[in-house]
Amino acid sequence: MNRTTMAEIEQYLIQRQMKLGMDFGLSRMEKLLDYLGNPHLNLKFIHIAGSNGKGSTLNFIREILIEAGVSVGAFTSPYLESINEQFMINKEMIHDREFISIFNQIEEVVELMDKESNGPTQFEILTAIAFIFFKRNDVDLALIEAGLGGRLDSTNVVTPILSIITSISLEHTNILGNSIEMIAREKAGIVKKGVTIISGVNNSQAEQVIRLKAESENAPLFQLGREFAVEARKNEDTSQAFLFRMGEYVLENVRLAMLGKHQAENASCALTAIRLINERDDFSINEESMRKGLCRAAWRARFELLSRSPLIILDGAHNPAGISVLTETLHSAFPEKKYRFLFTALNDKNYQEMIQLLDQNAEEVIFTEIPHARAAKAEELYEWSKSRHKKWMKNWQMAIEEAMKNLSESEALIITGSLYFLALARPYAQAVLEGKFK
Repeated sequence: MNRTTMAEIEQYLIQRQMKLGMDFGLSRMEKLLDYLGNPHLNLKFIHIAGSNGKGSTLNFIREILIEAGVSVGAFTSPYLESINEQFMINKEMIHDREFISIFNQIEEVVELMDKESNGPTQFEILTAIAFIFFKRNDVDLALIEAGLGGRLDSTNVVTPILSIITSISLEHTNILGNSIEMIAREKAGIVKKGVTIISGVNNSQAEQVIRLKAESENAPLFQLGREFAVEARKNEDTSQAFLFRMGEYVLENVRLAMLGKHQAENASCALTAIRLINERDDFSINEESMRKGLCRAAWRARFELLSRSPLIILDGAHNPAGISVLTETLHSAFPEKKYRFLFTALNDKNYQEMIQLLDQNAEEVIFTEIPHARAAKAEELYEWSKSRHKKWMKNWQMAIEEAMKNLSESEALIITGSLYFLALARPYAQAVLEGKFK
């Protein structure tokens, strides 16, 4: 049947997710694409995987390419406010009309595959939408994030011109494995024969897994701290600067609006990617485009300063490694502040360790919950906390209002724990700010 509204399609996709869940493997995706005429073939891709930092690294690359006049597609997940955000060309989201048109083209094939009892999952359908969107609009380069893992992720059907693994930490252990080495093997599954791999990974066990996989595939490896590096990093109020080194090449005083050592490392992965595609893939991107693109780059809900006074920060940290980076960045950027956290998480995350890290850094922690099938209960999160100053509120809107109440100049409020939470919290907190502080 032909769908006519985005609401219809979104409801269909939600129902499909509830029915099929996550079912990893490439055979269905390959069959779906074959039925659709293999729209991904002849497109140039950069494929990005990693536990944290995928979106920021992708965005740094995208901003540089846009500055250089390159037509660039981007497929990311999850979205914050609109499903259209997942599919972009340059700065523009896919229009509803085009989304509906592509979806209707795909649904005919989905119905056929369903009859064969081998229909695609929600994420496989979204991946196919991205490929058709990029092909229809003849992008020069497409940047795609792996949804989960890498080896069996639906995005791994592509043969990219370059692959990037940003970081590796314990996450989705029920699916990817319960050790760093096992998770690294899944992420390293995006390494293709002869295709250069950039690694921003700083864990020695994970580094070794990636190095061995690269050697087995004869894939040149560029490793952070070895083939390229971040040096002389310094914070400057609401920005940071560093020196980028790649072999004999040096780019001094690289400036980022995004704070944190991890963002400098993500930016260095992006610069390495740009240098490599300049050398090998007929792109011509100058230093001015690199500098301007990086300086302009912003990524919502990644240490995003929603307000300076009072200081309110949104961060999508959703695993212990993300929380660790968040607290490190807080102490570096705002060492004089006392930290009030508003936190929730999904129940399949390692929230026990996340809460432990918050307790070590918080003046106060407020726990809440969201309307999501996998949401953890606020009271259960509260019980895991050992903080002296803690409370829980089931209603997330009331929790935001409570967390923002009486916030002094000596304090910072950090809203974190889940991107699904931030999708709700960001517009609501903005509305509260407009009502209370303007």
